[in-house]
Amino acid sequence: MEKLVIKMTRRDVLSNAIENCLKELYSWAIPKIEWKDFVEENKLYNKKYREWELMTKDEILGKPSLLEYCGPKPYEFYYLPKEIYTDIMNSYIYAYKLDSQKELLDTIEILKNYCKEPIIDKYIEGENGSPGHRGYEHPDNLEKEITKILGPEAEDNPYHVHKICDKFFEFLDMAGKFFNWTRELNSFYMSVGLGPSPNSNKQAVIDNWKKYRNQDIEINEEQIKKDYYGEELD
Repeated sequence: MEKLVIKMTRRDVLSNAIENCLKELYSWAIPKIEWKDFVEENKLYNKKYREWELMTKDEILGKPSLLEYCGPKPYEFYYLPKEIYTDIMNSYIYAYKLDSQKELLDTIEILKNYCKEPIIDKYIEGENGSPGHRGYEHPDNLEKEITKILGPEAEDNPYHVHKICDKFFEFLDMAGKFFNWTRELNSFYMSVGLGPSPNSNKQAVIDNWKKYRNQDIEINEEQIKKDYYGEELD
């Protein structure tokens, strides 16, 4: 039997990042809610929204407004401090490598530093019956290599070699500024940040529970932060 091979695309990776990020955001939101229950709340809201759309389409006289008929969207009933929201978002952007611009800039810095202080693997033979092991050595850096290539001209004018290296690093920086792929990052921000993520307006969440669900809730913001960061807060 032929083995079924399932290949994950970058689109799959992005979808996975969005869903897992939302799950984690709601794991810290107040009031507490299970992700599956939040999904059900959204299904109920969407059902009511479709009903309201039909009323609008049929031009029913005296039809209620969207807010009157459906109430606030489900995410407007759950609170998460802005700094925790931002921290979780950034952790997923980093873990899923969604910020290609930052990835490129970080890589360029690694390359520049390597040109200044290169290092390579070197196998070191064992002695006295001991096994060999992995070691390292430092070859000449970029400036010294250019000096060797140019010969006496470079030795007489080391500043010239330094300027060549600076120009090379300048070109790397130029490339980092020119290539700016942000499609995945923008999709992530739109899907999470402008999508169903928890509300960071504490009073609005409290008011929504009182007005639309007839419940008084309390939100201890300092306790949320202490639980999340795992430390005592002043």
